Amino acid sequence: MEQITIDGREFEARDIQGANLEEILMTILEHPSTNGRIITGVVLNGEPYSEEVPHAALEVERGNILSLSLNTATIEDLGLDFLKSGPKFLATLTEALPKIVETFRMGDEQEANEHFLNFLEALQLLMSMLEQTRNVLALWQGGDENGGSELNRYLDSLLEILNNIITLQEQKDWIFLADVLEYELGDSLERLAEIIPGLGQGGH
Repeated sequence: MEQITIDGREFEARDIQGANLEEILMTILEHPSTNGRIITGVVLNGEPYSEEVPHAALEVERGNILSLSLNTATIEDLGLDFLKSGPKFLATLTEALPKIVETFRMGDEQEANEHFLNFLEALQLLMSMLEQTRNVLALWQGGDENGGSELNRYLDSLLEILNNIITLQEQKDWIFLADVLEYELGDSLERLAEIIPGLGQGGH
């Protein structure tokens, strides 16, 4: 490996241990300069890299890595970003729902599932972003674990809906799943979009 760049700073490759990409990334995250940060982007040999399956990075041997460039962020950075971009992200999810609901109710299982799996991945990303935002709100309130209590309620509600959605998908109860998507999840996303702009008003 010839070059490692983290947030625009070059690191000596020999100082970063690891026999494969996953081990290298873990070593980087444990480095004092990046401890507590989260990797938000990976460029491998000049090309954007993302795992299509969990732990795919184990298959990328160190000898095949010529250059590695990473972008990182703190949890606070991610939370602040979501407070700014959250309404737009939520609008995208909400706009995608009617098509998925319609195809499930029409019995077009294959097409519905194709769109639904992408939607479910985005919904799980939303949950992660909300958790990070909750941590930021707690930090602003002196580390109070109950910080952002209104957001906590929405997180609990969304988690319950998400678990219900996954159960219905496993049971292949498409009509009931369509109802939950439209009436429960849709309403919850709309209400969440309304409160997000006011969450950061007391922030830094």
